[in-house]
Amino acid sequence: MVVLRAGRGGLMTAQAGSTIAASKAGDACAPQAPTGRAWPWLGYVLAWLGIGLWLGINVVIGQRNSGSRVPAWEPMTWELSSALVMAVLAIAVFRFERRHPLSGSDWLRRIPVHVPAAIVFSLLHTFGMVGIRKLVYALMGERYDFGDPLLGIAYELQKDLITYALIVGFCVAWRALRARRERELTLVQLERDLGQARLAQLTAQIEPHFIFNTLNAISNRMHEDVEAADRMIAALAVLMRVALSETGEARVRVVDDVVWLERYFELMRERFRGKLETAVRVDPAARNARIPRLLLQPLVENAFEHGLASGRGRVDVSIDVDGERLRCVVADDGRGLAPGYTPGVGLANVRHRLELLYPGQHRFSIAPGNVAGTCIEIELPLLLE
Repeated sequence: MVVLRAGRGGLMTAQAGSTIAASKAGDACAPQAPTGRAWPWLGYVLAWLGIGLWLGINVVIGQRNSGSRVPAWEPMTWELSSALVMAVLAIAVFRFERRHPLSGSDWLRRIPVHVPAAIVFSLLHTFGMVGIRKLVYALMGERYDFGDPLLGIAYELQKDLITYALIVGFCVAWRALRARRERELTLVQLERDLGQARLAQLTAQIEPHFIFNTLNAISNRMHEDVEAADRMIAALAVLMRVALSETGEARVRVVDDVVWLERYFELMRERFRGKLETAVRVDPAARNARIPRLLLQPLVENAFEHGLASGRGRVDVSIDVDGERLRCVVADDGRGLAPGYTPGVGLANVRHRLELLYPGQHRFSIAPGNVAGTCIEIELPLLLE
């Protein structure tokens, strides 16, 4: 409520000015450290002007309802002058509180610094708005009367002390909110970095595992057919050349991962010459979809280790697009899953990488095939280049 008296005295203007301070103390912390752009400061000034105009209009309406004949420009001057001074002082309080923060374990020791600062704040607010009003009144050919100076200053002081406390309190809350937000962002960044490090570790793990198994296969073949072993070494060299040419990204195109898979099939067909049949079918819509690097080869390797250990049989790989999902299926006609089967390093690695890349968005299943053997199926979100 705005209290009016017959004259143009200080109590009326003091109450109006304090109403602004109390109602908009929260805006004190709106300006942050300079960002190099003008629009935040422009918005800040316009916000205070809007508050001053809003309160001034309310005073004008109140006077009209009470039958007062005071020209509208006078209450508008009272409210706008208080708002403009408060806008400047709020920035000063924000910066002062930042240098002497009322937070932390020793915040009570800083209170004595803020007591005189609050008094200075009130004096500057009072003298500033009175000075602006006297200037405007002089330009309008009128004289502004603040009333009894001591009474007016005392009246403003009690209001401004509360206003100062509200501004400082809001600054403390704002800083705590920002600190909490920064901690959350730091935690998210840390979790993401740890996830990427874990993914890189898993991806690096699968390559030595593959090389070890391949060299072991070549060693076994060496005792049976030296020329076949030599061809396997040549195929492995081509495979390693492809691996070295990759960028090391976590995800690659389906068509690129299939190239690696075909090279691996060449090795296995050479090892089990005349015994093994393979087929790879890729949906044209899936060729440029992104999947985890080295996703398919561990699935096929699992089929050789647990279903086609003798090398006799068939392995079919299919990659299809189903709406917004990508489905990868590896099926063999081998002996199937043994009782108490436990996924090895390759499949465990694939599971972990999928959990990191698609948490809650993928499906991994391993089950007996329709007729014989084993079927591994993976569904992922469809990600295109």
